[in-house]
Order: sequence, then C-alpha cells, then structure tokens
Amino acid sequence: MKINRTTQVLAASVLGLTLAGAGVAGPAAADDNPSSGIDVSVNITPTTTPGQLSMTVADNNGVSLQESGSDAAARQFTGTLPTVTVSDTRKPEDIPAGEYWAVV
Repeated sequence: MKINRTTQVLAASVLGLTLAGAGVAGPAAADDNPSSGIDVSVNITPTTTPGQLSMTVADNNGVSLQESGSDAAARQFTGTLPTVTVSDTRKPEDIPAGEYWAVV
C-alpha cells in the first residue's frame, strides 16, 4: 500500500487531536480526576509542492469527555470538541489518483 506524505501528516494530526481530546497519554490509561491536563504539540515540516492540505483546531480551554459505551474492543468518549477546519488548496492534478482524506 502506497501512503504519501500528506496522508501521513493528516494521520499524525488526527492522532494528536484524538489523544488531546481524550485526555489520554498512554494506552487505556485515564486519570479519573485530571487537574493539570496534558499538553500535546506537533511540529510538521512544510511541504515544497504548491498548495497544501491543512487542519486547524480552534482555540479552547481544554476538552472534557466522558467515557460512554466502551467495551473490551474499544473505548468510546462523548463530549464537545473545538471546531476543526480542514483546508485543501492543492490543485486537483497535484493529488495522486486514488488518494482521499476525510474528517470523521
């Protein structure tokens, strides 16, 4: 399977947001009473091709999620996340055939 740099960057960003939103820094390890929160930061090297695929997260004072519907296969959380904006200024001809992105 061929994965390009844009896909890798987007996947890393989504993972970072997921960890920040869930308040989890390790596998299935949640603090029942987090008092100081968890800082998450990412440094991404700019691309050299024209146009870009970018994702921004609105300023916020943290996220409070409640575990709901978890089972042995997956942990699930409910709550309100800050607004996420995705912008794609690439030209269609610069996007490799068969490659897509989505925010879910």
